[in-house]
Amino acid sequence: MKEIILSRELLEIHDKYDRDLGLLDERWASPKDRQRVTAEQCKLLEEYQGKLRQIRLEGFAAEMQTKALERIREIEEVKDPVVAEILRKRAAED
Repeated sequence: MKEIILSRELLEIHDKYDRDLGLLDERWASPKDRQRVTAEQCKLLEEYQGKLRQIRLEGFAAEMQTKALERIREIEEVKDPVVAEILRKRAAED
C-alpha cells in the first residue's frame, strides 16, 4: 500500500492559509505548519487541483483528458479518500 501524501492534515493547513500553501513562506506563518508540509505535498496538491480543473474545461481534447485522468488516478493512490472527495467538490464549484 502506498503512503498517504495528500492527507486531511495537509488539507486543513491548506484551508487555514486560504487555500494557498505559498503563504507558509510568510514570516507570520506557523513554524509548526511549515514543518508539517513538504514541497512534494504542495506540488502534488497543486497538480491534482489543476488536473481536476482541466477536465472541467469545455473543449478539452479527449487525449489530454485521458492523460489528466490517468495522472489523477495515480495521485489518488497516495491521498486520503476524504481529501479526494473534498477537492472534487471544490473543483466543481470553481
